[in-house]
Amino acid sequence: MLPKHLKKVPEDRKAIAPYNFVELPENVVEAEPLPDNDRYYKNRHTGQLTCTLTTESLLYLRCGLTPTDFANFGDRNNEDLTSDQRRKRADFFTNPANQRPTLPGSSLRGLLRTLVEIVSFGKLDQVSEQQRFFFRAVAADRDEPLKKEYEKYLDKGRKVNAGYLIKTTDGWYIRPALPIKDKPFVWVQEKDLCGKITELIPMKSSDYRPQYKCNISFGNLYHKNGRLFAKDVSSDCEAYTYRGVLVTSGNMLEASDNPDNLQRNNHCLIREPDTNVELLKISDDALDHYCHALTTFQKGKPPYENNPFDEKLGVLAQDRAIFYCQPQQGKIVTLFGQSPNFRIPYSSTGDGRAASSVDFVPDYLHNAEILDMAEAIFGYVRHEKQDKNQACAGRVFISDAICEKATSEDIWFTGSLERTITPQILSTPKPTTFQHYLVQTDPEARKRELKHYANKPEAETVIRGHKLYWHKGRSPSIVLNDPEASESQTTQIKPIKAGVSFTFTIDFENLSDVELGAILWVLNIAQKEEYRLSIGMGKPLGMGAVKITHQIHLSDRKQRYKKLFQDNNWHIGEKSDAADTHHRCVKAFEKYVLDHISEADQPNTGKATTLEELPRIKMLLAMLSWSGVSSNEARYMEIERDHQPRIGTDKNEYKERPVLPTPLQVIGWEDNRKINNPNPSPQPRAKISKPVPKKSKPPTRRNKEGGREDKGGGNPAFTRPPKPPKRR
Repeated sequence: MLPKHLKKVPEDRKAIAPYNFVELPENVVEAEPLPDNDRYYKNRHTGQLTCTLTTESLLYLRCGLTPTDFANFGDRNNEDLTSDQRRKRADFFTNPANQRPTLPGSSLRGLLRTLVEIVSFGKLDQVSEQQRFFFRAVAADRDEPLKKEYEKYLDKGRKVNAGYLIKTTDGWYIRPALPIKDKPFVWVQEKDLCGKITELIPMKSSDYRPQYKCNISFGNLYHKNGRLFAKDVSSDCEAYTYRGVLVTSGNMLEASDNPDNLQRNNHCLIREPDTNVELLKISDDALDHYCHALTTFQKGKPPYENNPFDEKLGVLAQDRAIFYCQPQQGKIVTLFGQSPNFRIPYSSTGDGRAASSVDFVPDYLHNAEILDMAEAIFGYVRHEKQDKNQACAGRVFISDAICEKATSEDIWFTGSLERTITPQILSTPKPTTFQHYLVQTDPEARKRELKHYANKPEAETVIRGHKLYWHKGRSPSIVLNDPEASESQTTQIKPIKAGVSFTFTIDFENLSDVELGAILWVLNIAQKEEYRLSIGMGKPLGMGAVKITHQIHLSDRKQRYKKLFQDNNWHIGEKSDAADTHHRCVKAFEKYVLDHISEADQPNTGKATTLEELPRIKMLLAMLSWSGVSSNEARYMEIERDHQPRIGTDKNEYKERPVLPTPLQVIGWEDNRKINNPNPSPQPRAKISKPVPKKSKPPTRRNKEGGREDKGGGNPAFTRPPKPPKRR
């Protein structure tokens, strides 16, 4: 059995978010054998579903641009556009043939396929491994779950060496620097650099950025807090005993709004390259993972003069000073970075290989040899070369949904086609918020016991599952009320208001009772008053809620081709028993799933007789519930929330890493899952407040040489992201 998320997160450890998850299935329900595509089968269903989609909250899908418009401003930032260009980019997606607002069939197909995948206990194989996860835990609290993992590799910089990058035809290498009294590098306080280094930008300056100063000399060494420092530094390379490079600290202005409240005050000095030692090879995988996980800071953005970083390569440059962990004899370098306290990969294997979300998806959920029901119905193309079954055509065809009213009519939230709004700022998903995205098993959700991406997949944790967003009613608050928001972070949209209808069709061929039943089961939920589906942009804000009603029309293929006309219309050979078939197919689908799921997916009360009784399906229905949850329970937490209601006692709501409960706990429904998590080691509950040091010892001083990890668990960089938004 896979690790299961807590049934009940303690109240003082609960996180909130506009999203939640439907947990992973214990096994994949495989599809029935596929039919041949060269004929129609009597025992299978061919026909059409005519559907009406009604918006229940604001709805927006961005328009496409003409080739000319895209060439002129398609990839430009919002602040670089004219007012006319901004309005054009804000247009709703429109059918060029009739200029009516349109929902692309591809969007509807994605919505339907995702839900069929969930309810049929299908695979989860469309997960990207492009993003690799890195972290820093410098000067972390004692209960920080990443503290030991970070110190295991870097040990507060004591396991870090320094050298210079060398690019050769077969990859990147490091040439170690000459030692300084058995130390790979020395520190220097910024106050000892003032007026001594030409054109040095101090950290308290608003223009501060990382810098490399070559041909520096230094001397007068002394020890402080276990580190070796240089007191004397000069731009004259002949002034003192040692010569080398000054490497300034990371961009601390990313960590604080107040330049007078910066955490770092030390930089590093590295001696010249040691030409008498062998070059150290850097792992190609480590380089690839590093380049795919560059932060905005490491990409050198926003652009500035004398930028030392490359947008695609980060710190990688010929002869650039670099810090790294010394590999074992005969091994290659896997850990490196711009500063001594560099980011390191989450590595569940312990070999420096950076983890990704895919690593925490069980193998059976992306096994190409297994055909699930969603693939059988909608088709598939395997990513990797297969000996057979490389691809399969789908048997469902979904049209665009066309608005019943023209763009000139009263369908716009703003009241006019010409007017736009600026929605609240949304950032990209942050899966490194592991207390939300990974299964947590400690009954008390203690901070130090949290599972993260360096834990063992499947044995200790897995991803939470399919991510969905809560509904927030017909009139959610979406408009940005921040006059200081940067135009580079804002956008303009023209959403359609609630109560507007679209029509579309779903044509299907040769579907079995079970396959047609899967689609009908989802559409039955979509037309019930207590549930809504979601489509389009702005889902975290409550946008995109829709209701879909449907009618089924079944085709008798033999009768269809017996004659051409019927009265004044085409003869379509429609069957008369569609209603009975509808009911029978839904029941067949439910029975098929219930007969093939794992016993571990059954409720703890016994074997389920309907899908709605299954814990996973209850989670799905909770997320589709139109009543939703309160706006405060479905908002993003904030890094600087100075008013109530607030999570925890600190204005940084992420500081103590609260855990996101299951949707069943959030909505208040009974959790009837079977759980068999291993018992954690019995330890006293960690208090939120910091422990008071004993009177016989002075309080431990915090290390000010390094920055903190982003406590929100967002994209781990040197610091937390810039404002706005103050959310994850």
